[in-house]
Amino acid sequence: MKERIKGRKNYPTEEVDPDNFLSDNEIRKLIRKGDKTIFSQDDFDKLFNCVHCGECETEAERFLIKQKFIEDGNTFDEMNEMLEYFYKFRTPYPTNKMRIKFPKGIPSESDTLFFMGCLSTIRIPKYTEHALQFLLNQNVDFRILETEICCGWHLLASGLKSEFEICISENAEIFKKFSKVICLCPACYYLFITYLKPNLTNDVEFNYISEYIKPSKLKKAGKVGVQHLCQLMNRGKEGVDKLVDNALQKSGYDVIDVPHWCCGGGTGWMGRTDVIESIARKRMSDFNREDIDYATTYCPSCWWILRRFSKLCKIKPKARDLFELLL
Repeated sequence: MKERIKGRKNYPTEEVDPDNFLSDNEIRKLIRKGDKTIFSQDDFDKLFNCVHCGECETEAERFLIKQKFIEDGNTFDEMNEMLEYFYKFRTPYPTNKMRIKFPKGIPSESDTLFFMGCLSTIRIPKYTEHALQFLLNQNVDFRILETEICCGWHLLASGLKSEFEICISENAEIFKKFSKVICLCPACYYLFITYLKPNLTNDVEFNYISEYIKPSKLKKAGKVGVQHLCQLMNRGKEGVDKLVDNALQKSGYDVIDVPHWCCGGGTGWMGRTDVIESIARKRMSDFNREDIDYATTYCPSCWWILRRFSKLCKIKPKARDLFELLL
């Protein structure tokens, strides 16, 4: 595999924690062994040394390996808290209350649902406000839910199979009311088309918000570096990076090439947080350039990483989400 950044592994967890990195072949061997392998707590660092960027060929198998780790009686630091919040609120957080100041003009009725996701509505409300306003400016017809149920990504990525299946089942019931669902989060989008859609009795079209990105109606200026989305490009949605770059350029921005690499945010802030932080800090070093005014992205998890670590690492460019740049 050709290096995208000289001297750096393309697999982010192999780069920051090579001693605990499991290759595709090693994962396949574990899958073939099945119940012959019994995992212990000591296996946590290896099995959870993954941010689910989709770079490898065995992402689905890594979900199964984590499920086996839990089934074998093991745990991790955040698991009991995660389960408590799930059964109380159906989110990874100690609340399901949205913190968004909703812009005016969102229809109360529509057969298109804009599904925002729990990270977007609880942890990064400004990002989501910008996305809502952007869709309204594009005259996209949609409605939102007063309360959302998490897509289940944090549960799937943590090996919690039965709770993940509850999320899929309950969202499938909600989606019966709609003919189209627009997702703000690529993890939600991936789960819905992969795990939920086959269980639907009605034909629902699922789109990612990138399909609605258009140039700004106002003339813009500045040099922009973009964190493109592993969770789209590594899962069959090629070309979205060119679409986004083109919208920025037509708006008046200069797009500065920053070779693609994971930001570390694929699993959120859970599991191997030491690995996530190491990846995030490396990625911030890629954006810390004098020829970039703004570092941007169009993924809630990437935005959470970019906003947080751009400050911690004191990089020169200002962090601005894509929708804010295009408003």
